[in-house]
Amino acid sequence: MKVSVSVLKEYDRLISAVKKVNESNADFLHVDVMDGEFVNNKKFPLEVVRDVKQISTKPLDVHLMVKSHELIKEYAKLEPQYLTFHIEVIDDYSLIDYVKSLGIKVGLAINPETDIKHLMPYVDDIDLVLFMSVTPGEGGQEFKEEVVDKIKEFKKVAPSDLIISIDGGVNDKTVSLCKYAGCDMLVAGSYVTNSENYEEKIKELR
Repeated sequence: MKVSVSVLKEYDRLISAVKKVNESNADFLHVDVMDGEFVNNKKFPLEVVRDVKQISTKPLDVHLMVKSHELIKEYAKLEPQYLTFHIEVIDDYSLIDYVKSLGIKVGLAINPETDIKHLMPYVDDIDLVLFMSVTPGEGGQEFKEEVVDKIKEFKKVAPSDLIISIDGGVNDKTVSLCKYAGCDMLVAGSYVTNSENYEEKIKELR
């Protein structure tokens, strides 16, 4: 099980949190970008993510909770390992093709209430699907268990090499549900970053 650590809740202590992730056995550093439109909050503007990339020794797993296609293209220029944007903001392949042309792995995120049928046209052209197990935009929310059945249903029809990631309310109690659903990657935020020992919490999740 891959673990991508979100530092959203540590935004006011960002440098310290990124360094702690560097020192841990996390697979990725997860960056939650918010535009104030697709979600209410506004976090991780372009220049901050650029600085984070300079500090991080982990590959970046960037999740864009944004509406603007132009903004998505701007973040793509930072060349993270994964760039994930929402199925709710696209209606064709153009953004996927653009990001892939830069050599970046493409993820599509899907909100808890969105039907998986919207993902199906794109599954052969992307690298990852990020299932939101909370309403996006706020850290520290409770895990929505109904997402487990949604993932299991999706896995029946998805390509076997497509990475299934889950984000929201992931902790030592909900991780068994994520594994039961068949997830390949966990995005863990406050469960890890509320601890002084990131390494220990990541090991518990694996």
